[in-house]
Amino acid sequence: MNKQEFNDVDIAQAWQKLVANKFSNSQINKHEIMNAIKMESYSSIAELKKRVKYKLFWSAGFTLTLAIILLFFLGNMDMVLLLGIGVAAYAIGFIGMYFKYQQIEENISGSTDILESMKYNAKMIKSVLSLEKIWGLIVFIPAIIMGILAGKVLDGYSLTACFQDSKILTIILGAVLIFTPLLIWSSHKMNKIAFGENLEKLESNIIKMETLQ
Repeated sequence: MNKQEFNDVDIAQAWQKLVANKFSNSQINKHEIMNAIKMESYSSIAELKKRVKYKLFWSAGFTLTLAIILLFFLGNMDMVLLLGIGVAAYAIGFIGMYFKYQQIEENISGSTDILESMKYNAKMIKSVLSLEKIWGLIVFIPAIIMGILAGKVLDGYSLTACFQDSKILTIILGAVLIFTPLLIWSSHKMNKIAFGENLEKLESNIIKMETLQ
């Protein structure tokens, strides 16, 4: 059997046969199964890294957009302050994720220890997502507050006046209570859709490789 002939179904069926036979007297070549798992894992890692790159593009694009908008409000120091905080927050998030992204390997096929490489890449990909989650928990509430304040500043309020207006403060409190959980949930949901399947497949293959070795 050629290793190129394996697909997800073949791997699952072969795995079940190996487990059922306790890896003894099996007609299935163990080496071919390991190679097929390695190829599938490489595909999963490549796809996961590509999707992390999309996150970086989005973060960099949003940072650049805020910076460009800031240039149009250089005469309004309140807007410069709000937009400047936004640019700094997204820049910090981008830099953190970029350095984590750089540590994800391009190709595990040349690794001397495939299993360790699979574990390492799974760890680094989850590290990027964990960093983004922490960053989001820190930034979501200030982002909501600054969004409302920016709208009021554009309406002619000063930041000082905003913080002295009980109605505006009530709106801010209500928005934080409503939108923060929604932002956290939607962020988790989008990451689950974008990364869940491939990450679960990679972790499953790690367990299989541990058993085979």
